[in-house]
Amino acid sequence: MAVIALLAGCDGGDQAPTAATGPAAPLGEAPLPPQAAEFPALASRDCAEVVRFYVEALGAREFARAALAWDDPVIDGARLEAVFGGYQVPRVAWREPAVEGAAGSLYCTVAGTLSDAADPAKAPVDGTVTLRRANDVPGATPDQLRWTLRSSTFVEPIERSSRGEP
Repeated sequence: MAVIALLAGCDGGDQAPTAATGPAAPLGEAPLPPQAAEFPALASRDCAEVVRFYVEALGAREFARAALAWDDPVIDGARLEAVFGGYQVPRVAWREPAVEGAAGSLYCTVAGTLSDAADPAKAPVDGTVTLRRANDVPGATPDQLRWTLRSSTFVEPIERSSRGEP
């Protein structure tokens, strides 16, 4: 079984991760939140690249950036921080993605194991993430053609809200 091992938030360097804060804001104003268009990985045709982006953002504790993989206003940085904030150094070992097509859509399911490298006593958790994108149907927008997370079963089951695109 092929394994794509991603070590989120642990790059072996001495520098602390820096948060992606979006375009610079005028002095005295809060930085703008990150936008999906700022991250080419989110436009990838490879669902594993989007999962890698998500896991790396979680590991760097950049929860607002990780939320961009969801493209859902209900799942924001605060929600992801509440769910994954208890992991000091998340480590996720992924198995090969499985991609299926259905009625104009592609679905990608990736199973893996989440552990905390900083706390070996914390039990590893098996789970999956499911992504979806339009299957190159005529008239599909760039947002519909990008992989977005639909659900995750790690730590707490998270599902996309019914707001927006079905």
